[in-house]
Formats: sequence, structure tokens, C-alpha cells
Amino acid sequence: MNLLTAENLSKSYGERILFEQVALNINEGDKIGLIGVNGTGKTTFLQVLTGREPADVGKVMLASGVRLEYL
Repeated sequence: MNLLTAENLSKSYGERILFEQVALNINEGDKIGLIGVNGTGKTTFLQVLTGREPADVGKVMLASGVRLEYL
């Protein structure tokens, strides 16, 4: 079962592009890690996925009843 789909996500601050044209599917049972150097946009990416921060372009779709949280 597909829990989350992200299509064409892009986010930048001024001329600094954090990520662009990201496509992601998360299915039930998937285990996912997000790794990167400090200051590269990992937290912003999670905030976009959870809806706490808007994407400049793209959309995130959640299956019914799915709640996203991160620590």
C-alpha cells in the first residue's frame, strides 16, 4: 500500500536551491533514512513532506489516515 507520494518537489531560499524535482514513493513496510551534510536541507525536506513548510513547486499526497511525524 502506498502511504506517501511526492511529485516534482522543489524548494529554494533566494538563489540557494535545497532540492529540485524530487519524486518519492513510500510504501507500507518501507524503512527510510535521510542522510546529508549539515545545512543541506534535510529538515526543510521533512517539513515540506509533513506540510509544515510549503514547497515552491510540487505536491505531497498522503493515504487516508496517514500521519507524518519526525524527530
